[in-house]
Amino acid sequence: MKEQKGITLIALVVTIVVLLILAAVSIATLTGKNGILTQAQNAKEETEKASVIEQAQTDILGEQAEKRSGNITEKDLKEVLEKYFENVPEKLPEDLTTLELKSKEEYGGHLINVSKIYSGTLEKEKEPIEIAESYTANFADMNDDGVAEGIIYADLAVGGSGKWNNDSWSNYSYEAETGLKEYYIKNENYTEPKFGNVSGKLIAPIEGTSGKDRFYVMELEDINPGTYYCWYDAAYGKLNGMVNTDYNDFGNGKENTEYVMNKFDLGEAEGGWGSQNDNETYDDMWGVEELRNKVNEGWFVPSKAEWAAFGDMATKKLSLTTSNYSTYGLSDWYWSSSQYSTDCAYHAYFGIGGINGFNGYYDRYVRLSATF
Repeated sequence: MKEQKGITLIALVVTIVVLLILAAVSIATLTGKNGILTQAQNAKEETEKASVIEQAQTDILGEQAEKRSGNITEKDLKEVLEKYFENVPEKLPEDLTTLELKSKEEYGGHLINVSKIYSGTLEKEKEPIEIAESYTANFADMNDDGVAEGIIYADLAVGGSGKWNNDSWSNYSYEAETGLKEYYIKNENYTEPKFGNVSGKLIAPIEGTSGKDRFYVMELEDINPGTYYCWYDAAYGKLNGMVNTDYNDFGNGKENTEYVMNKFDLGEAEGGWGSQNDNETYDDMWGVEELRNKVNEGWFVPSKAEWAAFGDMATKKLSLTTSNYSTYGLSDWYWSSSQYSTDCAYHAYFGIGGINGFNGYYDRYVRLSATF
Protein backbone atom coordinates (compact mmCIF):
# COMPACT_ATOMS: atom_id res chain seq x y z
CA MET A 1 0.00 0.00 0.00
CA LYS A 2 1.00 3.57 -0.56
CA GLU A 3 2.75 5.08 2.60
CA GLN A 4 0.50 7.45 4.65
CA LYS A 5 1.80 10.57 6.58
CA GLY A 6 0.09 12.42 9.62
CA ILE A 7 -0.38 12.25 13.36
CA THR A 8 -2.23 9.71 15.30
CA LEU A 9 -5.14 10.51 17.61
CA ILE A 10 -3.02 9.56 20.58
CA ALA A 11 -0.31 12.02 19.61
CA LEU A 12 -2.90 14.76 19.23
CA VAL A 13 -4.35 14.06 22.64
CA VAL A 14 -0.89 14.06 24.20
CA THR A 15 -0.10 17.37 22.52
CA ILE A 16 -3.32 18.96 23.76
CA VAL A 17 -2.69 17.69 27.30
CA VAL A 18 0.85 19.11 27.27
CA LEU A 19 -0.46 22.46 26.03
CA LEU A 20 -3.12 22.52 28.74
CA ILE A 21 -0.50 21.74 31.36
CA LEU A 22 1.75 24.51 30.05
CA ALA A 23 -1.21 26.91 30.01
CA ALA A 24 -2.09 26.00 33.61
CA VAL A 25 1.51 26.46 34.70
CA SER A 26 1.66 29.79 32.91
CA ILE A 27 -1.59 31.02 34.44
CA ALA A 28 -0.43 29.89 37.90
CA THR A 29 2.89 31.62 37.35
CA LEU A 30 1.08 34.82 36.47
CA THR A 31 -1.89 34.80 38.85
CA GLY A 32 -1.15 32.32 41.66
CA LYS A 33 -0.42 33.21 45.26
CA ASN A 34 3.21 33.71 44.37
CA GLY A 35 2.55 34.53 40.75
CA ILE A 36 4.15 37.32 38.79
CA LEU A 37 0.99 39.43 38.66
CA THR A 38 0.27 38.85 42.36
CA GLN A 39 3.84 39.71 43.28
CA ALA A 40 3.66 42.81 41.11
CA GLN A 41 0.40 43.85 42.82
CA ASN A 42 1.89 43.18 46.24
CA ALA A 43 4.99 45.16 45.34
CA LYS A 44 2.78 48.03 44.16
CA GLU A 45 0.81 47.99 47.41
CA GLU A 46 3.94 47.82 49.56
CA THR A 47 5.47 50.70 47.60
CA GLU A 48 2.33 52.77 48.09
CA LYS A 49 2.25 51.95 51.80
CA ALA A 50 5.94 52.77 52.18
CA SER A 51 5.40 56.06 50.36
CA VAL A 52 2.56 57.07 52.70
CA ILE A 53 4.58 56.08 55.78
CA GLU A 54 7.63 57.99 54.54
CA GLN A 55 5.64 61.15 53.74
CA ALA A 56 3.89 61.08 57.13
CA GLN A 57 7.19 60.47 58.94
CA THR A 58 8.77 63.41 57.12
CA ASP A 59 5.93 65.66 58.31
CA ILE A 60 6.38 64.36 61.86
CA LEU A 61 10.12 65.04 61.75
CA GLY A 62 9.26 68.63 60.90
CA GLU A 63 7.05 68.80 64.00
CA GLN A 64 9.76 67.20 66.16
CA ALA A 65 12.35 69.67 64.94
CA GLU A 66 10.34 72.40 66.64
CA LYS A 67 10.24 70.49 69.94
CA ARG A 68 13.39 70.13 72.05
CA SER A 69 12.09 66.89 73.56
CA GLY A 70 11.76 65.21 70.17
CA ASN A 71 8.16 64.28 71.00
CA ILE A 72 4.96 65.67 69.53
CA THR A 73 1.46 66.25 70.87
CA GLU A 74 -1.65 64.25 70.01
CA LYS A 75 -2.91 67.28 68.10
CA ASP A 76 0.29 67.39 66.01
CA LEU A 77 0.05 63.69 65.15
CA LYS A 78 -3.64 63.93 64.26
CA GLU A 79 -2.98 66.82 61.89
CA VAL A 80 -0.39 64.70 60.07
CA LEU A 81 -2.58 61.59 59.95
CA GLU A 82 -5.56 63.52 58.61
CA LYS A 83 -3.52 64.50 55.54
CA TYR A 84 -3.09 60.86 54.50
CA PHE A 85 -5.82 58.76 56.17
CA GLU A 86 -9.59 58.49 56.37
CA ASN A 87 -11.64 58.54 59.59
CA VAL A 88 -8.89 59.52 62.03
CA PRO A 89 -10.50 59.21 65.51
CA GLU A 90 -11.08 62.29 67.66
CA LYS A 91 -9.09 60.71 70.49
CA LEU A 92 -6.02 58.62 69.68
CA PRO A 93 -5.37 55.54 71.85
CA GLU A 94 -2.41 55.60 74.22
CA ASP A 95 -1.11 52.43 72.55
CA LEU A 96 -0.74 53.36 68.88
CA THR A 97 -0.11 49.72 67.90
CA THR A 98 -3.86 49.12 68.34
CA LEU A 99 -4.79 51.68 65.69
CA GLU A 100 -5.01 50.83 61.98
CA LEU A 101 -6.13 53.45 59.51
CA LYS A 102 -7.05 53.29 55.83
CA SER A 103 -5.08 55.63 53.62
CA LYS A 104 -7.00 57.94 51.32
CA GLU A 105 -7.70 56.66 47.79
CA GLU A 106 -5.08 58.93 46.26
CA TYR A 107 -2.56 57.14 48.51
CA GLY A 108 -3.80 53.63 47.59
CA GLY A 109 -6.52 52.98 50.18
CA HIS A 110 -4.37 50.62 52.29
CA LEU A 111 -4.65 49.65 55.95
CA ILE A 112 -1.57 50.81 57.85
CA ASN A 113 -0.74 50.50 61.55
CA VAL A 114 -0.08 53.97 62.98
CA SER A 115 2.84 52.68 65.08
CA LYS A 116 4.76 52.21 61.79
CA ILE A 117 4.54 55.97 61.33
CA TYR A 118 5.16 57.13 64.92
CA SER A 119 6.12 55.01 67.94
CA GLY A 120 7.31 57.74 70.32
CA THR A 121 5.64 59.44 73.28
CA LEU A 122 2.83 61.91 72.77
CA GLU A 123 3.39 65.06 74.81
CA LYS A 124 0.61 66.53 76.88
CA GLU A 125 -1.19 69.37 75.14
CA LYS A 126 0.05 72.79 76.25
CA GLU A 127 -2.92 74.43 77.90
CA PRO A 128 -2.25 78.16 78.53
CA ILE A 129 -2.09 79.14 82.20
CA GLU A 130 -4.56 81.58 83.68
CA ILE A 131 -4.27 85.34 83.19
CA ALA A 132 -6.12 86.31 86.36
CA GLU A 133 -3.97 84.10 88.62
CA SER A 134 -0.52 85.06 89.95
CA TYR A 135 2.23 82.51 89.38
CA THR A 136 4.89 84.07 91.62
CA ALA A 137 6.86 81.62 93.80
CA ASN A 138 6.89 79.08 90.94
CA PHE A 139 9.84 78.12 88.78
CA ALA A 140 10.76 79.47 85.34
CA ASP A 141 11.72 77.11 82.52
CA MET A 142 12.80 79.85 80.16
CA ASN A 143 14.19 77.44 77.52
CA ASP A 144 11.36 74.89 77.76
CA ASP A 145 13.94 72.16 78.41
CA GLY A 146 12.57 70.84 81.70
CA VAL A 147 15.13 72.65 83.87
CA ALA A 148 14.44 75.83 85.86
CA GLU A 149 16.69 78.84 85.38
CA GLY A 150 15.13 80.82 88.20
CA ILE A 151 12.18 81.49 90.47
CA ILE A 152 9.34 83.87 89.52
CA TYR A 153 8.97 86.89 91.78
CA ALA A 154 6.73 89.20 89.73
CA ASP A 155 3.78 88.47 87.43
CA LEU A 156 2.81 91.31 85.08
CA ALA A 157 -0.54 89.70 84.26
CA VAL A 158 -1.89 90.64 87.69
CA GLY A 159 0.44 93.40 88.94
CA GLY A 160 1.70 93.83 92.48
CA SER A 161 2.94 96.20 95.16
CA GLY A 162 4.24 96.15 98.72
CA LYS A 163 7.25 96.54 101.00
CA TRP A 164 9.77 93.92 101.99
CA ASN A 165 9.30 93.44 105.75
CA ASN A 166 7.64 96.87 105.79
CA ASP A 167 11.07 98.45 105.34
CA SER A 168 10.70 102.09 104.25
CA TRP A 169 13.40 101.73 101.58
CA SER A 170 11.93 98.50 100.21
CA ASN A 171 8.76 99.64 98.48
CA TYR A 172 7.90 98.43 94.98
CA SER A 173 4.95 98.34 92.60
CA TYR A 174 4.24 97.23 89.05
CA GLU A 175 1.06 97.55 87.02
CA ALA A 176 -0.87 94.72 85.37
CA GLU A 177 -0.26 94.62 81.63
CA THR A 178 -1.94 93.14 78.58
CA GLY A 179 -0.55 91.74 75.33
CA LEU A 180 1.59 89.16 77.16
CA LYS A 181 3.00 85.90 75.84
CA GLU A 182 1.30 82.59 76.64
CA TYR A 183 2.78 79.97 79.00
CA TYR A 184 1.94 76.45 80.16
CA ILE A 185 2.75 74.21 83.13
CA LYS A 186 5.49 71.80 82.13
CA ASN A 187 5.81 70.17 85.55
CA GLU A 188 3.20 70.32 88.33
CA ASN A 189 5.66 69.61 91.16
CA TYR A 190 9.16 70.79 90.33
CA THR A 191 11.93 70.48 92.94
CA GLU A 192 15.29 70.36 91.13
CA PRO A 193 17.46 72.50 90.99
CA LYS A 194 16.28 73.54 94.41
CA PHE A 195 15.53 76.89 95.97
CA GLY A 196 15.76 75.79 99.56
CA ASN A 197 13.14 73.08 99.99
CA VAL A 198 10.67 74.90 97.79
CA SER A 199 8.62 72.99 95.25
CA GLY A 200 6.22 74.49 92.76
CA LYS A 201 4.99 74.50 89.21
CA LEU A 202 7.50 74.71 86.38
CA ILE A 203 6.26 77.37 83.93
CA ALA A 204 7.45 77.40 80.30
CA PRO A 205 6.57 79.59 77.30
CA ILE A 206 4.34 78.21 74.54
CA GLU A 207 6.35 78.38 71.34
CA GLY A 208 4.84 80.43 68.55
CA THR A 209 2.92 82.82 70.77
CA SER A 210 3.80 86.49 70.57
CA GLY A 211 3.64 89.27 73.11
CA LYS A 212 5.57 90.86 75.95
CA ASP A 213 7.39 88.98 78.68
CA ARG A 214 5.06 88.25 81.59
CA PHE A 215 7.42 87.23 84.42
CA TYR A 216 10.41 88.56 86.38
CA VAL A 217 12.76 85.78 87.44
CA MET A 218 15.58 85.64 90.00
CA GLU A 219 18.42 83.27 89.14
CA LEU A 220 18.90 80.28 91.46
CA GLU A 221 22.65 80.81 91.86
CA ASP A 222 25.07 83.71 92.41
CA ILE A 223 27.61 84.86 89.85
CA ASN A 224 30.66 82.80 90.88
CA PRO A 225 29.15 81.64 94.20
CA GLY A 226 31.10 82.71 97.27
CA THR A 227 32.88 85.55 95.46
CA TYR A 228 32.59 89.19 96.57
CA TYR A 229 32.70 92.12 94.14
CA CYS A 230 32.91 95.89 94.40
CA TRP A 231 30.10 97.83 92.80
CA TYR A 232 32.59 100.19 91.05
CA ASP A 233 35.52 101.31 93.18
CA ALA A 234 36.84 104.18 91.03
CA ALA A 235 33.35 105.66 90.61
CA TYR A 236 33.22 106.75 94.28
CA GLY A 237 32.09 110.40 94.39
CA LYS A 238 31.22 110.42 90.67
CA LEU A 239 27.89 108.58 90.56
CA ASN A 240 24.71 110.34 89.48
CA GLY A 241 22.64 109.44 92.52
CA MET A 242 19.72 108.62 90.23
CA VAL A 243 17.39 106.93 92.75
CA ASN A 244 16.22 108.13 96.17
CA THR A 245 14.97 105.88 98.97
CA ASP A 246 11.27 106.43 98.17
CA TYR A 247 11.59 105.98 94.43
CA ASN A 248 10.04 102.88 92.82
CA ASP A 249 12.36 101.79 90.03
CA PHE A 250 10.79 98.41 89.37
CA GLY A 251 11.41 97.48 85.73
CA ASN A 252 14.60 99.58 85.47
CA GLY A 253 17.14 96.85 86.25
CA LYS A 254 17.97 96.09 82.64
CA GLU A 255 18.30 99.77 81.74
CA ASN A 256 20.38 100.46 84.86
CA THR A 257 22.70 97.57 84.06
CA GLU A 258 23.30 98.75 80.49
CA TYR A 259 23.86 102.33 81.68
CA VAL A 260 26.49 101.48 84.31
CA MET A 261 28.27 98.96 82.09
CA ASN A 262 28.60 101.68 79.48
CA LYS A 263 30.09 104.04 82.09
CA PHE A 264 32.45 101.27 83.16
CA ASP A 265 33.65 100.68 79.60
CA LEU A 266 34.20 104.36 78.74
CA GLY A 267 37.41 106.16 79.65
CA GLU A 268 37.10 109.24 81.89
CA ALA A 269 37.83 111.50 78.93
CA GLU A 270 34.80 110.03 77.17
CA GLY A 271 32.45 110.40 80.13
CA GLY A 272 33.28 107.26 82.08
CA TRP A 273 33.58 107.12 85.86
CA GLY A 274 37.19 106.08 86.19
CA SER A 275 39.57 103.17 85.87
CA GLN A 276 38.47 99.58 86.19
CA ASN A 277 39.16 97.29 89.14
CA ASP A 278 40.97 99.82 91.34
CA ASN A 279 40.32 97.80 94.48
CA GLU A 280 43.29 95.58 95.28
CA THR A 281 41.11 92.84 96.77
CA TYR A 282 37.80 92.74 94.86
CA ASP A 283 37.05 93.30 91.17
CA ASP A 284 34.31 95.66 90.03
CA MET A 285 31.31 93.47 89.17
CA TRP A 286 30.65 95.19 85.82
CA GLY A 287 33.77 93.74 84.23
CA VAL A 288 33.31 90.14 85.40
CA GLU A 289 33.25 87.84 82.37
CA GLU A 290 30.54 85.58 83.76
CA LEU A 291 28.28 88.57 84.42
CA ARG A 292 28.89 90.06 80.99
CA ASN A 293 28.14 86.77 79.27
CA LYS A 294 24.85 86.49 81.13
CA VAL A 295 23.96 90.12 80.35
CA ASN A 296 24.49 89.33 76.67
CA GLU A 297 21.91 86.56 77.10
CA GLY A 298 19.34 89.02 78.50
CA TRP A 299 20.03 88.87 82.24
CA PHE A 300 20.63 91.99 84.36
CA VAL A 301 21.51 93.16 87.88
CA PRO A 302 18.17 93.74 89.64
CA SER A 303 17.17 97.27 90.56
CA LYS A 304 16.42 98.33 94.14
CA ALA A 305 12.66 97.77 93.75
CA GLU A 306 13.14 94.47 91.91
CA TRP A 307 15.16 93.13 94.84
CA ALA A 308 12.44 94.43 97.17
CA ALA A 309 9.76 92.57 95.17
CA PHE A 310 11.80 89.39 95.31
CA GLY A 311 12.40 89.69 99.06
CA ASP A 312 8.74 90.44 99.72
CA MET A 313 7.57 87.48 97.60
CA ALA A 314 10.03 85.07 99.26
CA THR A 315 9.07 86.29 102.74
CA LYS A 316 5.31 86.08 102.22
CA LYS A 317 5.06 83.00 99.99
CA LEU A 318 8.15 80.91 100.75
CA SER A 319 8.59 81.57 104.50
CA LEU A 320 12.00 83.18 104.05
CA THR A 321 13.21 85.02 107.17
CA THR A 322 16.24 87.03 108.31
CA SER A 323 17.61 83.92 109.99
CA ASN A 324 16.93 81.13 107.46
CA TYR A 325 17.77 82.80 104.11
CA SER A 326 21.00 80.81 103.75
CA THR A 327 18.97 77.58 103.57
CA TYR A 328 17.51 78.96 100.32
CA GLY A 329 20.97 79.29 98.82
CA LEU A 330 21.02 83.07 99.38
CA SER A 331 23.97 85.07 100.68
CA ASP A 332 23.68 87.92 103.19
CA TRP A 333 23.82 90.89 100.82
CA TYR A 334 23.65 91.58 97.10
CA TRP A 335 24.37 94.58 94.91
CA SER A 336 21.53 96.16 92.98
CA SER A 337 21.98 98.16 89.77
CA SER A 338 20.42 101.28 91.36
CA GLN A 339 22.50 104.26 92.52
CA TYR A 340 21.77 105.80 95.89
CA SER A 341 24.11 108.82 95.94
CA THR A 342 27.29 110.05 94.28
CA ASP A 343 29.16 107.59 96.50
CA CYS A 344 26.79 104.69 97.01
CA ALA A 345 24.61 102.07 95.37
CA TYR A 346 21.70 100.17 96.89
CA HIS A 347 22.00 96.58 98.04
CA ALA A 348 19.60 93.91 99.26
CA TYR A 349 20.39 92.86 102.83
CA PHE A 350 18.83 89.52 103.78
CA GLY A 351 20.22 89.73 107.30
CA ILE A 352 17.72 92.53 108.06
CA GLY A 353 15.23 91.81 105.29
CA GLY A 354 15.38 95.07 103.39
CA ILE A 355 17.27 97.52 101.19
CA ASN A 356 20.28 99.65 102.19
CA GLY A 357 22.83 101.88 100.48
CA PHE A 358 26.60 101.30 100.64
CA ASN A 359 29.75 102.81 99.15
CA GLY A 360 30.68 101.45 95.74
CA TYR A 361 34.05 100.16 96.96
CA TYR A 362 32.44 97.80 99.48
CA ASP A 363 32.24 94.07 98.77
CA ARG A 364 28.94 92.32 98.06
CA TYR A 365 27.64 89.28 96.16
CA VAL A 366 25.98 89.40 92.75
CA ARG A 367 22.89 87.57 91.50
CA LEU A 368 21.06 88.31 88.25
CA SER A 369 17.45 88.66 87.17
CA ALA A 370 15.68 88.35 83.83
CA THR A 371 12.26 88.51 82.22
CA PHE A 372 10.64 85.80 80.12
